[in-house]
Amino acid sequence: MFMDGGSGGLAGARSVALKAAGAVALVGLLGVITILPFGAAGDRFVASCPVGETGRADDPPADASTLQRQVAFAKIIDGVAVRRNLPGRATLVALMTALQESQLENIGYGDRDSVGLFQQRPSAGWGTVQQILDPTYAAEAFFGGPKPPSPPGLVEIEGWPSMSYTEAAQAVQVSAFPNAYARHERTARRIAELAGINLDRPGDPYGGQAVVTPGVPNGEESPAVLDECDESGGLISGRPVNGVWPPEEATISDPTGTGGMVTPRTAAWISSARTNLSNPAMSCWDPHLWNPTSDHPKGRACDVFVGGDGRRAPAVRAKGDRIANWTIQTAGTTGVKYLIWYGKIWSARTGTWKPYNGGGIYDPSNATGGHFDHVHVSLY
Repeated sequence: MFMDGGSGGLAGARSVALKAAGAVALVGLLGVITILPFGAAGDRFVASCPVGETGRADDPPADASTLQRQVAFAKIIDGVAVRRNLPGRATLVALMTALQESQLENIGYGDRDSVGLFQQRPSAGWGTVQQILDPTYAAEAFFGGPKPPSPPGLVEIEGWPSMSYTEAAQAVQVSAFPNAYARHERTARRIAELAGINLDRPGDPYGGQAVVTPGVPNGEESPAVLDECDESGGLISGRPVNGVWPPEEATISDPTGTGGMVTPRTAAWISSARTNLSNPAMSCWDPHLWNPTSDHPKGRACDVFVGGDGRRAPAVRAKGDRIANWTIQTAGTTGVKYLIWYGKIWSARTGTWKPYNGGGIYDPSNATGGHFDHVHVSLY
């Protein structure tokens, strides 16, 4: 699920005859579809093939038998969504994801140990190979909740309904090519039409979420879990972010005007932060001669300034909390590795905050050394 590649799909309008043929074949197919985990065979072009983010311009036409399987799997995925009262938007995100990852086929191979509709990896905690090759289980795992495995599913991505389809898919998949899902929307909608799926139906976007915040009615966005060691209650703890982020060289002039170079991933984060955080003051590249292990001279870190010592001004503290929370909530799509704020450090690997000791270089009691006056963000 972590690598990009082409996916088979539906292109162009389909004839009435093909729709009829698919409907007839579907009845028999659904009876055996879940016991045919190796639905694709031979040398196939799947999501694990590292061909670059743009890949194919659109899904190539699917033959009749492939289309029948895709429609059947679409029904299974939507069936899980309907049972959980998820909106049609959730089904659309899932279909676009499966088209990108496996051509909406229940394949028994992929990049490294990835298998199944969503190319979920046993080694990443998604379940056993046998479990993942069960389409119903795979769909439950993609949507998330208390029963599926530990990686966060769609319902555990706070704010996903307000994201674009591809951003929501990427938040779950954490792919090395985050924009690849967008090109499958048209095919996903056509398959949904053949399957009789209502992609416009309303529902609870967090249906079946593992943790329901008391006092937040179903169907409304619930806040992420608060960090228990944070006395102000302003920081969220987030969740572990699993993914593979290929190494990048610093090839782009630092947009914050330092005169240095940053990686494309860092430049993208800067642009997103400026848009979503009302253009905060920040500085990224820096030689940091006193700390050669820093990510700043590598073009992989930024300091976002909050306008003073957060220990002395509640408004400044709240501003830093907002910056940190947004950074955590979007880490799955931006490639944030860790951040430091207000005497603590958050890691994407663990998804939790820990006390920050200054790394043996900084005085953690100092406003700057303890990061009480700025939020440090490091990216992969």
